[in-house]
Amino acid sequence: MPSRRGQRRRTQRRPSSSNISVAVPSTIAESPPPPAVQPYTAQSWLGPQALTQPIPAPDPLLDQSVQIGDHESTLIELYFAKFHHAHPILVPKLTYCSLPLPDSLRAVVRFIGSILAANMGSEQYKHDAIYALKQDLTWTPYRVQGLLLFAIALHSINEQAEAQSYLSNAVDLANVLGMNRYGFATQHGEGNAMLEESFRRTWWELFFIDGMFAALQQRSWFRCNTVELKAGLPCEDPVFLAGTGFPTAPTLSQFDNRVFEDEDINFSSYCYRTEAVRILARVLAIAEDPDVEKDEFTAVDNALAGWKYHLPPCKADIARTVNAGEPDELMFQAHLIINNATIMLHLPRSNLRSIHPLTAEATCCPWSRPLAPTFSQHNHLMKVTAASQGLSDLAALRSNHDHTPFLACGLIMGSLVQLSICSLHASHCISQHRERVMLMIGVLKALGRVWPLAQLGLSQVRTYAKEVLQRPVDTMAAPLPSEPILETPMNGGADGETHEDFTQIDISWMDDLLQQPMGGLQPNGTPLSYDTFLNL
Repeated sequence: MPSRRGQRRRTQRRPSSSNISVAVPSTIAESPPPPAVQPYTAQSWLGPQALTQPIPAPDPLLDQSVQIGDHESTLIELYFAKFHHAHPILVPKLTYCSLPLPDSLRAVVRFIGSILAANMGSEQYKHDAIYALKQDLTWTPYRVQGLLLFAIALHSINEQAEAQSYLSNAVDLANVLGMNRYGFATQHGEGNAMLEESFRRTWWELFFIDGMFAALQQRSWFRCNTVELKAGLPCEDPVFLAGTGFPTAPTLSQFDNRVFEDEDINFSSYCYRTEAVRILARVLAIAEDPDVEKDEFTAVDNALAGWKYHLPPCKADIARTVNAGEPDELMFQAHLIINNATIMLHLPRSNLRSIHPLTAEATCCPWSRPLAPTFSQHNHLMKVTAASQGLSDLAALRSNHDHTPFLACGLIMGSLVQLSICSLHASHCISQHRERVMLMIGVLKALGRVWPLAQLGLSQVRTYAKEVLQRPVDTMAAPLPSEPILETPMNGGADGETHEDFTQIDISWMDDLLQQPMGGLQPNGTPLSYDTFLNL
């Protein structure tokens, strides 16, 4: 049996995995088991009630498919050039073009390509994808792929409720099909090793996205983590792209046991990102629990801190190049998850007590209510600060807009933490935080040219940054060379000076800002447009 380490949860926080075979409605559990998955044209959907959330009906005026014409190849090219490497679940482009894939999946690919196209409207392609998914009643992993990719795309354009609806449908269908089983990919891959790998990647991508949505929505658990995680782990991207030399898919048990081997055993980047999501699941279970036991908290904190120490040399450097100079995007995402999870765990227990929760619209900023510290508040603050610096370090690696759209959420969180720390530190500390915030704003600006979610986040962060950072530069004293970055004295120092307690500093002016919807306001109270922000 695969190791279950890292998956312990309190029974009151979420359903026990021992009592759940598939997280679907009872009506589906009572239905006859589905037959073997066949090509999409031969399998009909046996239970529409499996979709726990209704798929939004398309506009009747837009039910007709868009006229694709010569745009088909362009949109496919954009998808594989700018999006695929961040969420690499579909077969490579040449194979994709040659397989008889369902129209619904192809419509979703076109929609994502249209978002990436600077001079092409995406609204018509979105409605075309909605219509195609509504008409597709097949019970296949291809439909899971279409629903999952569409959920990611809707998240990127800040349609969060709709994104969650499609993701829930994808989780329902994946659980009914048993995509979490080790043998699923081989059983349904039609003897095609590349297709088998695509199905394995689909399950673990679903696991990743389900966890990210849970984090953004401040939920303590997510459904993909309530079933047995037996699916084989994916291989490295170059092997997948080559289509030959596929190794036997390792299990989670084999991956977990690598730490006890005398020599480093290299696993794919997908595996390390999956481990990061599993740690995130442990963080979600206790992050907002005021009664968490210290030993349990310490165990999760140790998992976060120790994750990077178990990376082999070939994975430790995020900036290592693969595929013609491209950094390892999946390891980039893994570090993004670990840093975000660290902030989620320690921020509520740190000195940053004046940050109030954001409204539901600001889904990328899951600020929590203050909780009693598990260690010293300063210890929590140091870890929050280091994690936010880690997020800015990720932003410094590359500013191209072909990262995952979820990068925007990490940058928003990292920027707000840096800005709140600015408010607590003396003026001579502002310059270091200012540069980090300016970097993250710059990357958000680049992302915002493609992903509307990043555009909204840019507006929000700029609003806060103007209040904190627009001070005359000549009033900022230069720090002494020997001065630490974090000011450890709080109520008194060696020089006899009294230092104000961080928790007593009034930054209540940020409360109103943080409770405004994303987008910001001008001094006259009218919404501040994105174009206005670009000209600041």
